[in-house]
Amino acid sequence: MEFCTWPWVGMESGRVCSGYTNLLMVLLMSLIMLFFSKTTSVLIIQILGIVFLLIIACLNMLISEFLFSFRNEGHRKLTKVLAFLCGLFYYPLLYWSLMGMETGLLCALLLAGMYFGFKYVQSRNFLFLFLFAVFSGLAFLTRNDSIIFFFVLWVYICAESAWQSKQSQILRELFASLGVYFLFIAGQLSFQNMYYGEMLPNTYVLKMTGMPLVIRLQNGFGFILPYLREVLMGVLMSVTGLFIDWHKEKIVLFSLFGVSVLYQIYVGGDPWNYWRIMAPSMPLLLLLCVNAAWSLSERFWILVKPLINFPTGSVVIALMSLCLAAVNFRFLQEITLQVAPYLVDRNARSVNTAIALNDILQDKATIGVFWAGTLPYYVDNRAIDFLGKSDSYIAHLPPDVSGSVSFNGMMSVPGHNKYDLVYSIVGLKPTYVQRFFWGRQSVFSMVGGEYIEVQYRYMTLYLQKNSPYVNWEKLKLP
Repeated sequence: MEFCTWPWVGMESGRVCSGYTNLLMVLLMSLIMLFFSKTTSVLIIQILGIVFLLIIACLNMLISEFLFSFRNEGHRKLTKVLAFLCGLFYYPLLYWSLMGMETGLLCALLLAGMYFGFKYVQSRNFLFLFLFAVFSGLAFLTRNDSIIFFFVLWVYICAESAWQSKQSQILRELFASLGVYFLFIAGQLSFQNMYYGEMLPNTYVLKMTGMPLVIRLQNGFGFILPYLREVLMGVLMSVTGLFIDWHKEKIVLFSLFGVSVLYQIYVGGDPWNYWRIMAPSMPLLLLLCVNAAWSLSERFWILVKPLINFPTGSVVIALMSLCLAAVNFRFLQEITLQVAPYLVDRNARSVNTAIALNDILQDKATIGVFWAGTLPYYVDNRAIDFLGKSDSYIAHLPPDVSGSVSFNGMMSVPGHNKYDLVYSIVGLKPTYVQRFFWGRQSVFSMVGGEYIEVQYRYMTLYLQKNSPYVNWEKLKLP
C-alpha cells in the first residue's frame, strides 16, 4: 500500500489538507477500516483489486459485442474469450490494482460508463444514459482527471444522437445526463471547500502549479516515449484495423487511449514508469487489436485460400498472443516470478520500519517521511510529508527544475520536485527522519548532531536525541 495517501494534518498550520486525488477509493478504504484492522484492510483491498479485474474482463467482453456483432457465432465466441483475456493480460493494470491503487476501480467504472453509453446509442433508453452518467461520475470521484474520458464518450453520444427523431426529447436527455455528471463534480468540490477550505486537492497544487509548461511537456514526452515503444505493436495493429475496417465505436476506443497518452504528456509524466495513467485504457486498445487480428487473418485467408485451407481463428490467436507478449515484454520476468514485483523490497522495508517505530515511539512523537504511503498508514503517529502531498506549504513552493530530481526520462519529477528540508526537518523537528537529503538540499550538517542512528529489529532508524517521545529503554545504546 505504498502509494495510498491519506488526509493528514498540515504541520505548519494545523489545518487539514487534502493529500489525495482518489476520494472514492479513500472512502472505500475508510469504510473497510471501520470494521477491520489495518493489516486485514490491506488484504481486503487487494482482494477487491482481483474483483475489479474480473469486472474489467467481463465489461471488456460485453463491449466487444458492439464491435463484432456482425460476425458469425463461432467468431463471436472466440472474440469474447479474447476480449475477456485482454481485460486481464496487461501487467501494469494488474500490478496497480493488486497494489491497492485506484487504477482497477477507475478502469472498471470507465468501461461500465462506456458500455451503458453504447447501450443508449443502440436502444435510446434513457436508463442507460443515466447509468452512463452515474458510472462516469463515480469515475470522477475516483480520479478527477477521468473527466477527459467522459467528454470523449459524451461527444460521441451527442454525435450519434444528432440525426435521431424527437430531437427535443433527446436534447433533454443529453443535458440531463450532463447535469447528473456535474452533480458529482459539484458535490466533491463543495465537500473539499467545506472540509479542507480549498476547491482543488493539495496534490493538484503540488504537481501542476509553478512548473513552466515547456518543461512540463518536455517531461511528459521524455516519460511517455518508452511506453509508446512498449505498446507499439498494439498501436500499429489497432490503427491497421481501423483503416481496414472503419467503425465509429472503434474510433471512440482509440480516442480514449489517445487522450490518456496526451494527458500524461500534459501533466509532465509520473514518478513510476508502470503506466498507471494509461493502464485503464489498455483493455480497449487490446480490444482493437482483436479487431485488427480478425481483419488481417481474413485477408490473409483470401490470399492463401487457393493453396491451403486453415482456420482464421488460429491466426487471430497467434497474432493476439504476439501482441500481448509484446506489450508485456518488459514485465515478463515479474509475470513469470523470476524477479520480485516492482518496489516490493522497498515496501517490505517500509513495513518493517513501521513495526519498529510503533514499538519504540510514544503517541506524541512525529515521523518525517519522503515516501508518504506505508509509514503514515501503519505508524500510529503524526506524519510530516517532506515532499508535500499533504503539506500545503510545500505544495505551493516553486519546483526544483535544476535536474537534481530527475528519473524515468524526466528532468523534474512531478510530486517529488518541491521540498524545503530546512522547514520540514530543521524547523518541525520530527522525532524520526527517513533521511536528511533530497535533490539539491542536505541538512545533515545543520541537524545531524541532534539525531542518533540506532539499530532496532534489524532496521536503521534516525531518532531525535534525548526525545521524551522515544522508549529509549527498548534500545540497546552504547
